[in-house]
Amino acid sequence: MHLFNDIFQSFCDDLTKICYEIEDFLFADWCPTDRSTQASRDLPRMLADYNRAIQSTPTDANLFYGRGTIRHYSHDNIGAIADYDLAISIDPQLAQAYAARSVSYRQLDRLTDALSDSNRAIELNPQLAFAFHARANHRSFTGEHDGAIADFSRYTQLDPGATSYYNLGVSQATIACYNSALVSLSKSINLRPKIATYYARSVTLANLGDEFGADRDYSKALSLETPGSGSLSASDEHAYYFRALARLARAKRTEAIADLQRTLDICDLKNNSYLQQIARDKIAEIERT
Repeated sequence: MHLFNDIFQSFCDDLTKICYEIEDFLFADWCPTDRSTQASRDLPRMLADYNRAIQSTPTDANLFYGRGTIRHYSHDNIGAIADYDLAISIDPQLAQAYAARSVSYRQLDRLTDALSDSNRAIELNPQLAFAFHARANHRSFTGEHDGAIADFSRYTQLDPGATSYYNLGVSQATIACYNSALVSLSKSINLRPKIATYYARSVTLANLGDEFGADRDYSKALSLETPGSGSLSASDEHAYYFRALARLARAKRTEAIADLQRTLDICDLKNNSYLQQIARDKIAEIERT
């Protein structure tokens, strides 16, 4: 398979689109509650717990912040913002409330407010990793790629995990910093190999002229298709989307559409409207041809 063809150009184009969507906050970083409940994502139970706690202690800013995160993950951004407002009114120095509110603002297309809140969070706590993650995503959405990369770089310093290196690498690839992207994506794969990361690195290698390496990563991604293998998670919308592209490249239209439909379903659960629209557009494109 020759890599410098329309298929890989399509991968490059789709990778650029994905850059604007990357948002993979770890639930445990958001919710100040017990980990057994976090693991199950029993949101109604968690909301009920916070409601009771707030009735008992209505002046605890962290309780309103915590309830706001539950409402956010329940797709209630208006309610989340109301709780973050209350948290900030009680404790104007609560940096995580500003960072969390910035994400809800962005999901409501209030980008100016989102950037303002993430800036404030970083001013209050320069060590707050997910504030940099949040601002990086806001900057990506507004096309401020250099700023996004700077924030993702700081995020990887504060929280050097597979997700942070993946996000940084995708952002670097988007503005053609392919050597830097290769380093970041390789670190992500070393920490946690995922199908989406292999696809992203295959595009990066292709743009660096390494046809053999790109083909190797492309094949590796295709081999990691079993849910639960650690590579293709049942809740990884990126993985299903990229696998759909790979299947489409092999003329497997039915399987590609099935993966895109799975992408839509996961995006619906995660309130990921950006990638959801990209997947819808891809399905429409397939059906037109």
